[in-house]
Amino acid sequence: LGLGETERLPAEAYTREASARVYAAMQARARLALAGGWPAILDAAHLDEAERDAARALAQETGVPFHGIWLEGGQAALAARVTTRRGDASDADAGVVARQFARETGPIRWAVLEADAPEGVVAARAAAMIADARQG
Repeated sequence: LGLGETERLPAEAYTREASARVYAAMQARARLALAGGWPAILDAAHLDEAERDAARALAQETGVPFHGIWLEGGQAALAARVTTRRGDASDADAGVVARQFARETGPIRWAVLEADAPEGVVAARAAAMIADARQG
């Protein structure tokens, strides 16, 4: 979209077309990282099933394991979390969270992680889920 990662977009920029461009750019950067032997985290909402399928397909195309984790939490807790973010790539605010909750996501085939806990706890649980998946 022509902005730096931490430059905030206005709410009206949250269109499906803009999201498609952001996801394409994220996938391209991840593909470069994976091709170089580095891990990649696709840190995005992935509200559409096609977005989730594309993430899995990227891993398959590049021959790396895929660990999709769907963060789930209450709307109030997630809205509170996004309003306190600073210096973060996300432009989400409470209004964006409300619109995300109103969208149909289709079936979730990723591991589900409750995200109402403090961020450090959620991150530790996600890391444990990935470690368990890699061992099993």
